Amino acid sequence: MCLQSGFDPLPEKELDALADLTLEPDMITCEDDREGKRAKMACGHAISPESLTMYCRSLLAAKKFIFLCPYVDPTDDTIRCNKEWSYIEVRRFAVLTDEEQKEFETKISENYLKKASGVQECPGCQTLCERVNPKDKRLICRICTKEKGRRFEFCWHCLHEWRDYGITKCGNVQCSNEDHRLRILREANEKYVVGVITPSCRACPRCGMLIEHIAECKHMLCCCGVEFCFICLKTKGDDGWQCGYFNTKCKSAARQVDIPGM
Repeated sequence: MCLQSGFDPLPEKELDALADLTLEPDMITCEDDREGKRAKMACGHAISPESLTMYCRSLLAAKKFIFLCPYVDPTDDTIRCNKEWSYIEVRRFAVLTDEEQKEFETKISENYLKKASGVQECPGCQTLCERVNPKDKRLICRICTKEKGRRFEFCWHCLHEWRDYGITKCGNVQCSNEDHRLRILREANEKYVVGVITPSCRACPRCGMLIEHIAECKHMLCCCGVEFCFICLKTKGDDGWQCGYFNTKCKSAARQVDIPGM
């Protein structure tokens, strides 16, 4: 099954020389030209940079911040991929321009902050549902409950209908039962930042937005407005930075195991 996009066609993009190219048809447009300009995503499915950009932009427009592979088996539409793509993978294989990166990262932050504030869209009716306890995973939608004539609950993490009797696991096989950002933080490679070994990806100490270190400077400015040190994770105070200049070594904070703000 091929998906149609409502966005205008994008200029052709060039994948980097190390990208794993494939002749498999584009999972979005079904194009199968023999030039092989489609990337093989980590899940194994093929997509062009243009299709990937349009698809992920449509997810962001739908207020999502997690990118799931939309592949559907052409012979059996019950077989779907739904594997999660990291933003780092999307950014690389979509060959995002600087302007597109800013657009994507701003929307990811905005969409996540809505969730971080304690509200989530019901997968049934798309109305906003609030959780009283920030640790609740099982939410009830009162509108769907009324319309369906039965209690309708869904999972905070995977946004599928709750299928289990408990309150900790929703019963959906594709649900990891944890905030997806924890896995990214856990698996992030280490790198040198101003001469200090530190994880290459950090969560903003205020809102939890994931930030990957690219340039040499250790000082970060998150979309939520907070400034912090990528190495020690200390925020900038009224009196300035607690850990010295942008190129001063400081002690690296441990790899994060919790998401700030949650």
